[in-house]
Amino acid sequence: MKTQFRITMILATLWIALGPVHASENEVSKDQVPKTVLEAFEKSYPNAKEVEFEQGMIEGKTVYEIEYKENGREYEIMYDADGEILQKEESIDMETLPEPVAQAIAKAYPKATLEEAEKVMNPDGTVTGYEVEIMSEGKKFELQVDTYGKILKTEQN
Repeated sequence: MKTQFRITMILATLWIALGPVHASENEVSKDQVPKTVLEAFEKSYPNAKEVEFEQGMIEGKTVYEIEYKENGREYEIMYDADGEILQKEESIDMETLPEPVAQAIAKAYPKATLEEAEKVMNPDGTVTGYEVEIMSEGKKFELQVDTYGKILKTEQN
């Protein structure tokens, strides 16, 4: 149990550390993305549609986020400049949010309407948490919630 807790805390810390890329992202064109990143993406996701590219910084290092659609779902894959995956996000249906996550949001924002949800994963597909957009009392918020239902970060949009 202690090992699982430590792993969860490490992943939560990593998730929070990776979060700032959203604040400093800039849209870029495909030809501005390194060849190593494009090759890694195109090899792994050959059926991707509506592909968009963004460049950001994490701890002084350049990262690239590629957003795309495939099989009716939206995805975001974050790569380092060498083409290694750092993080994945996949849109999910609101009703598939785990019970602890849904309960935490309902408790913190009882009048909220769920707008959008994504599961956040490590490169190996292990779920580390969820990003949920809500509307509460006329304001839009993005919440980062761990798999146990702890709200790690709240941003008002």
